[in-house]
Amino acid sequence: MRMTSKAVTLLLPVFLVSSPALAQQTRVVDAVAMGQALADRAESENSQRELVRRVLERSEVREIAERMGLSVEQADSAVATLSGADLGALAQHAGAVEAAALAGGANTVVISTTALLLIVIIVILLAS
Repeated sequence: MRMTSKAVTLLLPVFLVSSPALAQQTRVVDAVAMGQALADRAESENSQRELVRRVLERSEVREIAERMGLSVEQADSAVATLSGADLGALAQHAGAVEAAALAGGANTVVISTTALLLIVIIVILLAS
């Protein structure tokens, strides 16, 4: 009993003093800046999803996925569930595939089969 009363005696002033003081602190980020940051993040993730979807729509990707028994439709629907670091890494791979396709010239498209499979497999694994 004495131990409980000592603990209450020691902790009660800390709680009484710290609660109002913490409640009155000003915010580091205002609501407008926070809203803008969230909107920017959502826009960035949407553009990353679109990049991955463009690569998944390529005929080469569909052909390779079909030969490997993978579902591009399942991967495409799984892209909507990805976010954060997973989406960023996948978009980086998709960007490399898209850049390689553009570097091949207007008449020639050269994309690594490994890169294409990697995109499809990563999407399916991350979504499941």
